[in-house]
Amino acid sequence: MKINKLNIIAAFLSIASITSCKKTLDVNNDPNAFSDGLITPASLLPSIEVNLAYALGGDATRITASLTQHYAGHRSQPLDYAQYNINPSSTDTYWQNMYTVVLTNTNKMIAKARQAGDSTYVGVGQIIEAYAFSVLTDMYGDIPFSDALQFAGDMTPAYDKQKDIYNGLFKMLDNGIANVKISAATSITGDMIYRKPANWEKFANSVKLRLYNHLSATQPNGVTDFLNTNPVLITANSDNAKVIFGITQANANPIYQMDVTSGRTDEAVCATLVDKMKALNDPRIPVYFNVVQNNGQGYQGQYRGNAPGGSQDDASKNLYSRVGTYYASISSPVILMSAAEVQYIIAEARVNSGDQTAAKQAYETAITNDFEMLGLSASTAGYLSNPDVAFDGTLKRVMEQKWVTMYQATYESWTDWRRTGFPELHPAVNNYTSNVIPVRIPYPQSEINLNAKSLQNGPGIPVPYKSLKVPVWWNTK
Repeated sequence: MKINKLNIIAAFLSIASITSCKKTLDVNNDPNAFSDGLITPASLLPSIEVNLAYALGGDATRITASLTQHYAGHRSQPLDYAQYNINPSSTDTYWQNMYTVVLTNTNKMIAKARQAGDSTYVGVGQIIEAYAFSVLTDMYGDIPFSDALQFAGDMTPAYDKQKDIYNGLFKMLDNGIANVKISAATSITGDMIYRKPANWEKFANSVKLRLYNHLSATQPNGVTDFLNTNPVLITANSDNAKVIFGITQANANPIYQMDVTSGRTDEAVCATLVDKMKALNDPRIPVYFNVVQNNGQGYQGQYRGNAPGGSQDDASKNLYSRVGTYYASISSPVILMSAAEVQYIIAEARVNSGDQTAAKQAYETAITNDFEMLGLSASTAGYLSNPDVAFDGTLKRVMEQKWVTMYQATYESWTDWRRTGFPELHPAVNNYTSNVIPVRIPYPQSEINLNAKSLQNGPGIPVPYKSLKVPVWWNTK
């Protein structure tokens, strides 16, 4: 996808802080600081999309990648995540960026678009809101939703039940689809994800598919029933929802900023993933990981992961691999949803319904899509012929391969693991949760400080480490 450089510059003018350490980008201007009369939907959209991608590619990835054992930091904050030392202050910046930057500006964009009678921006805004709220509720559980963005009065919104939020998300997505279909526009000014209204319909339907899949324990036929309506979905990599980042330090990919620009060198990839991929002779290894950089311990040039929770310091990059070029270069994309993910969802649903032929087709298409996206199409056939990769009719096989693919969006991989128990992960060493892998993240300190009454009247003030072990609504058996 070709991105207008002026849109990239405009988007990064409004980037907020992106890490839990409060590290900011070089340019940090809020579009709300401009005269309200100068703000248009087209001027707000790029900053909304970039800030969403930063929040998800940054803190949301760093925390959940440690829980899914894609990452295993060896010191400092990444080590805290890997050992489940996750507390309210750990999630403050993520919550603030999602609510006060992404959702606030999306709400403003929708209002501006309604004033202008522009259904396209209204629809795009509703789809982005639904997506952002869906990731928030899947990570936290109950969250402010129905009155979260009502700023005229009370600034202490109540917490909605996750079940009610899901009902609202489906309605929000349906409204978004209806609105983007009204317009005859062929392009969307300022859109850094698609530019084409038709692709937003595909994205919205694919998000609905993901959400129905989350509810598989309570609505086992939800995905199949939805597929029977023949929705238009993301079916090709050209349809993938993603934000591509820039080519300077100030507008670099968030993982690149955290692992390279920061100079902290405290992150590492996890041995669980690295060893699994090495055992399968997975062609994605050199795309996913960098080799050990230095030879202080004799590992230079090897692909090595850190054990989950392992605290042997590797500031000198002698021991462990780091995230590779596709996902952590300066201009790497943050992927919100892909054709590969859609096919894995279909494969899971077909396995559960007993349709092995359709399941096999979707499973192989998912892997094919992922390899194509990574530039590895020539290796697809050989990989699928590996007996330890070839479709075997089990949910375990589907979910293990999806876990490898969802290195692209670890927060969703964490949801998959919580739902299915696959892949089979062992708790990190030296963990803070009595050998239980967390199944939610704690509400942020800002909510405890400023919205304690609503928290107390809703899900409750988080209890250190204990709250991490309480399943969200859709995960309650």
